[in-house]
Amino acid sequence: MIRVFLAYALSGFVALGYQVVWFRLFPDWFGSTSLSFALVVCNFIGGLGAGSLASRPMTTWIARVAGITDGLRLYGLIELLVAVAAALTPLAGHLPADLWGNFPYHVHDRIWVQDLGYRLGQLAVAVTCVFTPCFLMGTTFPLLSQVFLDAPGGQRLPAALYGWNTFGACAGVLACQFLLLPSIGHSAIFWLMLGLNLGIAGFFLITGRGDLPVASLTLDAASQEVNQATTPTATNLALLLTCAMLSGLLAGALEGDMFKRVNLVVSNSPGALGPAISFWAILGIFLASTFVWHATRLRMVHIKIAFVSAAIYFYAAWRLMYPSVINRLESRYTPIDAFGTINNFPDSVAELFVFVGGCVFVPYLLVSLLLPYICNQAQMRRMHLGLAYGLNTVAFCIGLIVFTLLAPRVNIFYSLKLMWVLMSCGVALLLVISERRGVRWWQPAIAAAAFFAGCIVTPAEFDVSYLMPNSIQTRYPISDLKSNGTDTTYVVTVPNGEFLFFGNTSMSGTVLPSQIYMRLMAHVPLLLQENPVGALVICFGVGNTASAIATHDSIRHLDIVELNRNVFETAAEFAGTNFEVYKDPRVRLINDDGRSFLRLSRDTYDLITSEPPPPMQAGVYRLYSLEYYEDVLAHLTPTGMMTQWLPVYQMPAKAVDEAIATFVTVFPYTLLYSGISQELILLGSRKPFDIDRLWQRFPATGAARRDLAAIFVDTPAKLGVRIVRTDATLRRDYLGAETISDERNDLEQMFLARKAGTVTYDPPEVLAWLRVEAPVMAASIEPILSRRDREK
Repeated sequence: MIRVFLAYALSGFVALGYQVVWFRLFPDWFGSTSLSFALVVCNFIGGLGAGSLASRPMTTWIARVAGITDGLRLYGLIELLVAVAAALTPLAGHLPADLWGNFPYHVHDRIWVQDLGYRLGQLAVAVTCVFTPCFLMGTTFPLLSQVFLDAPGGQRLPAALYGWNTFGACAGVLACQFLLLPSIGHSAIFWLMLGLNLGIAGFFLITGRGDLPVASLTLDAASQEVNQATTPTATNLALLLTCAMLSGLLAGALEGDMFKRVNLVVSNSPGALGPAISFWAILGIFLASTFVWHATRLRMVHIKIAFVSAAIYFYAAWRLMYPSVINRLESRYTPIDAFGTINNFPDSVAELFVFVGGCVFVPYLLVSLLLPYICNQAQMRRMHLGLAYGLNTVAFCIGLIVFTLLAPRVNIFYSLKLMWVLMSCGVALLLVISERRGVRWWQPAIAAAAFFAGCIVTPAEFDVSYLMPNSIQTRYPISDLKSNGTDTTYVVTVPNGEFLFFGNTSMSGTVLPSQIYMRLMAHVPLLLQENPVGALVICFGVGNTASAIATHDSIRHLDIVELNRNVFETAAEFAGTNFEVYKDPRVRLINDDGRSFLRLSRDTYDLITSEPPPPMQAGVYRLYSLEYYEDVLAHLTPTGMMTQWLPVYQMPAKAVDEAIATFVTVFPYTLLYSGISQELILLGSRKPFDIDRLWQRFPATGAARRDLAAIFVDTPAKLGVRIVRTDATLRRDYLGAETISDERNDLEQMFLARKAGTVTYDPPEVLAWLRVEAPVMAASIEPILSRRDREK
């Protein structure tokens, strides 16, 4: 039996390894959108559930077609089919970029959105790559439970199998996310998982020796009725299925809720957050299954006590523990200006895992006792587990989607409060049902009605109790609260400007320092070109950079790509500083992921500027990677340029080095200049920069002149003096260092390195370069540098 347990643990490891890869690939294929996340989650979990529901007819058909009469060989064959289906994933990566059309967008309410055909194509790829292998995976748990139905201890086997499988899944999350992904990349992980999958298949195809003949794969109704009547602890089918669905619904809802809830506390949405939550959730499932396996006297009354305890702990953790933790950590917050702070929690991997574990592990452990208990009860009655396990998995998927995408579409505060309602209704339902009396139809009906009533009465207003105490969100007026399910956005108005927030993170603002560096991301590269006509802005923010581009009369078309449609819909809040650039007839507003748009578009631009969310946030590495810059370079005109935001004060030293090395590796000519203080800007081009052109093209009048004057730039020298590093010194000091790639989660792994990076500045070195390359500029800034009052 131990070989089966070990193999099924390895199968769980492989399944989570596949999922890690799918979560990396789908954003690269279709953009880092909520749709990409939903495609993976729904097809992964939905596939498992559908496979379990169809397990009996599916395994019977496969056995008959293959002529297999040994249960374990049949399991080996299904694992082989899983590997074959998973092998479709690398093939999907070779689909042509224009498969969906040259420009698969259409205008909806002034914003270009993805065509229906494009979205259906994404769904087809997801079903092919994810749902198909997961469907086959889902058939294996009921099959193995049936194989050993009459073996010694077989009546308690489901809990043991479930425990071993989740143990492997738990190990898979840690190993793939924290060891394999940084070291070998997701492509190598996929091929490793495929090899392990084939190894499991080959082992059981060769050794076999299962006790289940093909004829035993089905049990007739009469046999089930006899078993039901003769088993003293048997529960009726309605109770079994109700409990299975209740367990899945609460477990899925808890996982979705925890990701949103914890994300409001930790800093910068680190990439380790998701794996940390998954680790503790799966560990809870594993220990719950192991406990049920060994607890021979466990009864439904004990499960009810566990559910009540889970609800109490969940409430206490977030109404008592959370405020206590935040108050203790408040002294660690670092002020960044008069209005905000940098949240330094957590400051180690251990602290992240301990905090997440304290929030997630206990309620998940207690809620997870129900499913293995119910599966054991079904096994004792000699019932096929496909229906119970399948409905549990489908319910899990529903709970996860509701509290990951649907309830947060109102806003995150509404979703977090609604979780209390679901937990209360679920616990109440479990308390009123009985193993002896079974389930009456009105019991789940009343619970469902109570939950839907809760959906209506749950308040949806902004709630400062979920945010960091004394943050600007709690001290200044809030407006324009919106949510698309993935992000809740709102505007905070402070005395000197406004900030656009996503959850607990400030993404952009109109205060003067932000105005200066964001506008210089546009003005410098446009003034360095003879006649720029087209520009692309990736990440709109509050519109500072886009409005600066629009002030240049030579610009004929400006594409603005923004992942979050709410950002476009909030743009009017900042009309005083973006000057309603979103209404400019030269502008196209495109709601999509920047990487995805570049892959689909054939247009070229004289300027592509990129100001993504803070670099250390989960998934943002995609807008600092080697592959991203290669895509950008391919969309630049021969004289086109790119600017990239580089906030070194928010990045560890290693992250700064890798970001610069990656940029320098791709662009033939580079420059680094200061927007303001440590808000640095990388400039890349195919051709050398003519710095003296800043003098030739500096506007004497017009909108661009006024825009530059508003940020205290009234002479070309005040642009030239901002140069921090030249192409030669960047290549000397950074070329050859490690680069950021799509394959590995480079930046995500460094989010806990708190020592901020620096970039050295040597004025004489810059001046010496300018004397050769731009003598006019050198002569104008030499007096400024010699006085050591280099302007910001």
